[in-house]
Amino acid sequence: MATGYEKINAIKSKLKVKQTVNSLAYLMGCGPRTIFRHLEVINAENCGLRKFKENGETFYVIQTDKEANFNQDVVKQLEKIKKNLSETIAPDLRTTKLLDKLIKLMQTTDPEDFKPDAITTDPDYVLDYGPFSDDKLNSTHINKVLKAIHEGFAIKIQYSHATDHSAVIDENKEVNPVKVIMRMDTLYLIAGEEDEKGNQIFKNYLFEQIKNVQKTNHAVPKFVFDAATHYKYAFGKYTGKDKPEDITLEIRNRWLQTQFERSHFNPAISKRYDKNKNMIVDMKLRITPDFVSWLMGVATDVRILKPASLKETVKQKLKDALSEMDR
Repeated sequence: MATGYEKINAIKSKLKVKQTVNSLAYLMGCGPRTIFRHLEVINAENCGLRKFKENGETFYVIQTDKEANFNQDVVKQLEKIKKNLSETIAPDLRTTKLLDKLIKLMQTTDPEDFKPDAITTDPDYVLDYGPFSDDKLNSTHINKVLKAIHEGFAIKIQYSHATDHSAVIDENKEVNPVKVIMRMDTLYLIAGEEDEKGNQIFKNYLFEQIKNVQKTNHAVPKFVFDAATHYKYAFGKYTGKDKPEDITLEIRNRWLQTQFERSHFNPAISKRYDKNKNMIVDMKLRITPDFVSWLMGVATDVRILKPASLKETVKQKLKDALSEMDR
C-alpha cells in the first residue's frame, strides 16, 4: 500500500500539467475530499502550486520558473566570435553558418529539452541469457518508460511488429505504461487500456521492438495490475485467451522434477509420486506453441498422460522433425 509521502509525490508528478480536483481523484483512484487534503499539504510545501480558473473550471498546476537560458554565457562568447568573422571570405562564411547552428542548439530555455536522458543501468549489471537473448535493448528507452510509470504519464512509442500478412511495419501509438517485466528471458512493457465497459485490460510489448519512446503530458488513470493474474494459465511468454486445459505429466528425470518443485505456476500445480518415484504433475494451462516446443525438447524424460490430443500433437511434431532431418 502506498504511503502518504508516495501519494503526495504521485500527485505532484501529475500536476506538471493542469488538473482539476475531479481529474486528480480519477487518476489517483480516490475521492475529491482526499485530493483537497493532499493539495493543502502540497501548497504548504511552497513548491509552486498554482490555482486558476479556466472556462468555468478550477485548475491546479505546479508552475515553477521554467524559462532560463542555460548556456547564456557560452552563447555570448559565440556571438562575439561571429562578429569578428568576415562576410565575404568563404572560410569565414562556412564558420558563421556553423556558429549559427550551434547557437540555435544552445539557446534552449526548457529544462526538459536541455538535460540529457539519464541512463541508470549499472554497467556492471550484466544480463546474459545466451544466443537468443534480447540483444537490442536500449537502456535509455527502459529508463524513459520507468520514469513515465513513476510519474503517471502516457508515452508515445514507435513499435515494430508483424501484420497478418507477415509484413513488418513500424507503428506509432500512445500507450499507458504500467509495468516492465522480465518473462522467460524476454523484457516486456505492460501497457493498460480501458474498454467500453470501463474494464482494465493489459497488453504486452516486446522492448526489443520498441524503436523510440517519448513522454507525453497526458496523465493516466490508476491501473490495478497483478502479474500472477496476467500470466494465469500461461506456461511461458504467451498470455492468449484460449481455453485452459487439464494436463497431467509423468516426470521421470530427477533434475526436471527439481524444476517443477521450484516452479511458480498459476494456478498452482499438483505434485505427487508414484511407486517408481516418478513425479506426477497435474496442471491447468493453455496449450501454447512454447509449451508444445518445451515438451518436444524433454520428450525422453516426460510422458504425457492427458489430454490425448496433446500427446498426439507432440508425437506428430516429432515425426515431422525427424522427417525433415532425413531429407
